[in-house]
Amino acid sequence: MKIFNKTLSGSTLALAVSLTVVSTTAVNAEGFLSNLFGGSKNAAGFESMLAHVPADTSYLLANKNAIPEEVMEYHLKRGKDMLAMFSKGQAEKDSDAKDSPDVEKFFNALMVDYSDLLAKDKFEETGLSKKANSMVYGYDMMPVMRVSYSSKEKLMAMIKRAEEKSGYKVELTKCGELDCFTSTNPTGEMAIALVFLENQVAVSAFTPDKKEAMIAHLTGKANPKESYSVAKWDTFLKDNDYKGYGDGFVNLKSVFNKSKPMIAEGMKGKVDDKELEGCLAVVEQHVDNMPEILLGTKELKAASMKYELLMKTSPVVSESLQTLANTTNIPQRADGAIFEMGLNVDFKKLRDALTNYSNFLIAAGEANKCTSIKPQEIRKGMGGMAMVMNMGLSQFKTIYASVSDVELDDSMQPKKIDAYISLGTDDPKGLLSMVGMMAPPLMSLKIPDDGSAVKLPDGLIPSRGQPVPDIYLSKSDKSLNIMVGNDKPSLVDYKNDKPQMSFSAIDGKRYMGKIASIMKKAMPDNKDVEMMESVGGMSGKFLSETSADKRGLVINYHLMYDK
Repeated sequence: MKIFNKTLSGSTLALAVSLTVVSTTAVNAEGFLSNLFGGSKNAAGFESMLAHVPADTSYLLANKNAIPEEVMEYHLKRGKDMLAMFSKGQAEKDSDAKDSPDVEKFFNALMVDYSDLLAKDKFEETGLSKKANSMVYGYDMMPVMRVSYSSKEKLMAMIKRAEEKSGYKVELTKCGELDCFTSTNPTGEMAIALVFLENQVAVSAFTPDKKEAMIAHLTGKANPKESYSVAKWDTFLKDNDYKGYGDGFVNLKSVFNKSKPMIAEGMKGKVDDKELEGCLAVVEQHVDNMPEILLGTKELKAASMKYELLMKTSPVVSESLQTLANTTNIPQRADGAIFEMGLNVDFKKLRDALTNYSNFLIAAGEANKCTSIKPQEIRKGMGGMAMVMNMGLSQFKTIYASVSDVELDDSMQPKKIDAYISLGTDDPKGLLSMVGMMAPPLMSLKIPDDGSAVKLPDGLIPSRGQPVPDIYLSKSDKSLNIMVGNDKPSLVDYKNDKPQMSFSAIDGKRYMGKIASIMKKAMPDNKDVEMMESVGGMSGKFLSETSADKRGLVINYHLMYDK
């Protein structure tokens, strides 16, 4: 693994993993906004929103284009039953709201009213628009959300109904000439401001010392000297082949640079200044090799949505990331699995990358006098990692697992399990012998080379008196396969020109259905089971695939629904 700007591609990979969760959450949040509020065909509305966004903002998530009408109608119709059930259930839980009014009950009542209107095909009565714009961006590092609406009167009527149902009074005040709401923060912590502009709602959090500045920004009295332009956004969409339904970026380099003063202030008196400076220098070396995260819509249809999450990396890092996946993907997958996952990594190259990264981290910590980095602990971890890699994982080329069915009896014990595990390896016999060291009876098991399955002897798996499903083994010239409950699983061939490091998939409809059936047996009087069945009925299939290209580390998400 090559060193670039005093850092390693392995370091970027480690940082990418830690950021995946945060960024994936951002994708889901923006997707929710886009589908809830839609997108405007009127560029002027989007341009007026961007006028508030600083040109050097550290992050920006937005939808410019209108969500296709058939997509909006499909998902509103698909969710009607669940929305009606939520509205009914939440109303019952909050029937005593007036006895103890609080802001939480107000928001619950607001969501009940909103859900009820959608369930009754009265979206226009919410005051929102199916063709609205929405965006979230950073202003002095604080998140600001702007959402356009179609009717302030209907929006305020919905708020008024929620007030009456919850007993909580929303105290609107004036921010200049505009209606607004600001929460109180007697403890000096964060507060929230919401401002009704002529055609949009602007919301943000603020600390007491920033209240006047933030409200001035929300109302438009303190727009940035240079704003983010529509032309720049259009270039961003074109360069990344994003469709404009919900896209954005997080500039990690900018976030880091703007956060350093706050970090220094927060650690003042707790950590030596030189120590902090050195450790921040190590962090900066990581950020230099992964300066930005992008997310965007690649396809948006009624029953198919494709999104991309991209961790952009330097050219040398990208080149190294592209070597981690085996050149051929896992060739077969279970047909109709509830859940499946696969790992397709060259473990020897991953081992070398992690070893190089550990060495880099030690050197970087010593060079920058960051004593929080403990060389001895890292070296100890490296030794354990090398042992696991050399003796175990390096035997595998791929690992695949799937669960196709699970059923429980009346005593909540599994009476049926269909699962499949395939271990890709250059030496299936050697792998079987290695497993046989832990389970000696396997050493004498004769497994044919023609792929036919052999049942494991009864009693081989410790059960403590519980029923154990039948387990079978088979092998080919490049894999050792384990079948639970079924010696002939239904498999389909898989082909993709792009090598993938990993993937996972879940059939939400079947998964939620299984959970609901288990809850029915375990808790027959639980009212949430009906809601769970409804959620399952509208759930789709979710697939994520991780790969790398010249841009960096890429995670592709695909949501599929039954029409």
